Amino acid sequence: MVQSITERFDNWLRESQEQSADFSANFIVALIDKILVGAADLSASDIHFQPDRRGVEVRFRIDGVLHILGCLPLEHAGQIAARLKVFAGLLTYKVDVPQEGRVRSGRIDGVVQEMRISSAPTLFGERVVVRFFSPEDQCQSIESLGFEEPIRQQLHEAASRRSGAVLIVGPSGSGKTTTAYALLRELVHCSETPRSIVSLEDPIEHAIDGVAQIEVSSRSDSTEHGEKSRILSLDRMLQYMMRQDPEVLMVGEIRERRTAEAAFQAALTGHLLISTFHGGSAVESIGRFLELGIEPFVLRSSIAFLLCQRLLRRLCSCSEKVEQRLEVRLQGVVLTVRNYFEPRGCSCCGGTGYAGRIPAAEIMPLENEEIARAILERRATGTLQQLAQKQGMTPLTENVARQIEAGLTSPWEAKRVLGH
Repeated sequence: MVQSITERFDNWLRESQEQSADFSANFIVALIDKILVGAADLSASDIHFQPDRRGVEVRFRIDGVLHILGCLPLEHAGQIAARLKVFAGLLTYKVDVPQEGRVRSGRIDGVVQEMRISSAPTLFGERVVVRFFSPEDQCQSIESLGFEEPIRQQLHEAASRRSGAVLIVGPSGSGKTTTAYALLRELVHCSETPRSIVSLEDPIEHAIDGVAQIEVSSRSDSTEHGEKSRILSLDRMLQYMMRQDPEVLMVGEIRERRTAEAAFQAALTGHLLISTFHGGSAVESIGRFLELGIEPFVLRSSIAFLLCQRLLRRLCSCSEKVEQRLEVRLQGVVLTVRNYFEPRGCSCCGGTGYAGRIPAAEIMPLENEEIARAILERRATGTLQQLAQKQGMTPLTENVARQIEAGLTSPWEAKRVLGH
């Protein structure tokens, strides 16, 4: 019999009540521990504790999808937030300001991953979100990322470059940081000679031997004497690190104009820059950089590699093939697949029909002269898309359509991720 996530939650509630006389602090302690361990066992990426007038709703994000487990009494919202804050060394008495902290691996029995815990005040109490960092042995190399062979080959070529900007774009939760880490590991382990590599991250998710990793924060922290320590902004820190003789720079994420300008300047002055950026597609990210105020000639001269990626839930082996043509609308384009597979659900996938995730990607051929000229002329994204496809770029949507036909994912999952 397949046990659903909500049934597991009910079991955790019952077991915690058996360990405690009533809804006391001991009950909350036992339950939170079980929720954290259970989330780790289910490979959840996030846990949400969200208070509203009905109570504290508990949600897991698994393979990019939120699942509601159940609701706890609202009067215990403070105890729940306090218990989680203790793990991260946060101030339990401060409930009116956001806080964020890190839980090191081994801090909680049964949880091997490190976690980030953030709290924020809401109308009905503090909302607390737990983010699990991926295991350190996951996606150690480009080969293990799961991309198709042409994409893997181009990623290897990007890692062998000596200068220019290598950008990975996509929305939140699309695996950009995982790909960037795999590129760093490739640079460390596969370079013929050692290279000076520095990364600026917020936060640092994993330690990589051979890389000088620096955690950059936009917050001002109090010193032991009560004074505010001045923390350099990301763009200032990037400019400062240029004096430390780097050959490769990794910027965790480009979020605004000053960081983009500093990053592209590094790429133009003989450094290899690796970074991530939020964008819906490869050509859309070019338009977003232009909107930020980056000059087109800077984009033309600095960006050497531009990959856009998504993560889709992988169908479990219990899926069934349907020999039927189907039209799927993805990113405004209607594609026809010759056959597809339907998710069914079994004990292996917890009844969801999916187990794990797979990447899909597109790479824009920026070194083509026609595309370069179109960027310099600030041509519309639609025109850039047509030119990129003319020069051999396989659109993300077509890659996903192939995965549907191959039974790797379903039409419904593709619509969830790319449909509009």
